[in-house]
Amino acid sequence: MRIEEKSGNLVIVDFNEMEAYKIASKIESDGIDFYGSLSGNTDNPKVKQTLQLLLNEENKHLKFFQEQLFAIRGKTIDGFEEDDLLQVIDYKIFMPIDSKKMKEILKDSKKALQFAIAIEDKSIKFYESCNQQVAAAQAKSEIANIVEEEKKHKKLLQGLLEN
Repeated sequence: MRIEEKSGNLVIVDFNEMEAYKIASKIESDGIDFYGSLSGNTDNPKVKQTLQLLLNEENKHLKFFQEQLFAIRGKTIDGFEEDDLLQVIDYKIFMPIDSKKMKEILKDSKKALQFAIAIEDKSIKFYESCNQQVAAAQAKSEIANIVEEEKKHKKLLQGLLEN
């Protein structure tokens, strides 16, 4: 795996299948935290319902990526399995700003939804690049499904924003 700077941002490039699953697991975990926080900051029942759907989807995605990681670890040596930088590094996918600024964003539903839409878009792009690194046909198919679900998440959030 290499990390490069592009337009002032750190971008992960040239990663393998195991690294892709680790990064994807972290992204989904961050998404669960973000949508949970956002849900706790709204009283709108429609928004809460949509966020609960998104939380359920993110949990489903996390489970898939963790299962794939477990399966590949059975076939490949992972020298840093327990103390892995990829598990703890903050990729700044869902939380690209400091926690004080995040609290302010979460207080403003419109800003929070705009932020969530941008994050879903980043996730879509990452998962599309992950799919190029995955060898197993079944995993490729499931990641393609997750990309489509992430696109639906983006549309749901856009619908909430418009209303």
